[in-house]
Amino acid sequence: MKTKSSNFLAVFFVLIFFLSFSPFKLDAQEILFDSEPLSSEDAFKMDYIFKSPTEIVIRWKVHNSYYLYKEKFSFSSKDYFIDEVKLPIAKIKDDSYFGKSEVYYNMVEATLIIRPKTQKKNNRTLALEYQGCWEGGVCYPVEKIFLKL
Repeated sequence: MKTKSSNFLAVFFVLIFFLSFSPFKLDAQEILFDSEPLSSEDAFKMDYIFKSPTEIVIRWKVHNSYYLYKEKFSFSSKDYFIDEVKLPIAKIKDDSYFGKSEVYYNMVEATLIIRPKTQKKNNRTLALEYQGCWEGGVCYPVEKIFLKL
């Protein structure tokens, strides 16, 4: 009887030992020790396209091991009414900076339905804000960009 419980305990502790070395921990260690964070511009490459006179799509290509926060996206303009902002469904991340957060990996597109406030066509600008982090432990400040449309 003593042999069965000794074997069970040995197997249990070996199993716990191996489970404590998850792939996530190894990946995080590789990120921390093998690289440095990219600049915000390189980590989160942004471009935009007009799909129609009232619809603009803004796209961020998010570098591997980086992510953007859904709640940190903000769009405003003195020149346009922003009637609607469409963002895709985000993933939930238990973030060390902000707790459980909705985030985007790889790529995210924001579709904005806009209308000009006046008929003047000069200097129409759209302001946008976003924030992201590197899995290696760096959280970037909020980025604010002005797009001349």
